[in-house]
Amino acid sequence: MNEAVNLKGESMIVMTRAEYEDLIEDSGDIALIRQAEIDYPDAPCMLSDLASAVWAGELHPLAAWRKSVGLTQAELAAAAGLRPATVSDIESRKIDPRLSTLKALAKALKLGIEDIVD
Repeated sequence: MNEAVNLKGESMIVMTRAEYEDLIEDSGDIALIRQAEIDYPDAPCMLSDLASAVWAGELHPLAAWRKSVGLTQAELAAAAGLRPATVSDIESRKIDPRLSTLKALAKALKLGIEDIVD
């Protein structure tokens, strides 16, 4: 983007069509996010870089959600009534957790089980 001045001396911004289309697309995404915040005010939000890592298979969804809400593995484990090693093993994909474990973790994060499974 470039800055320009019109005949009245007012500052203007000049951008390419591609930059404009990116801006419009981003504003649509922002509108969806704002509507979700209205519809689901207590729902946690995942940061986009963490979501991208989950989609790429680089990060376990449980780890992404835990980091998004600002908890350590030990804090999440305590909130779910589990051992920190259990959370670590799930996030590192060393174990497949039991349904009861998933339920406890999901409840602690205020999410559905489907949100935290790989």
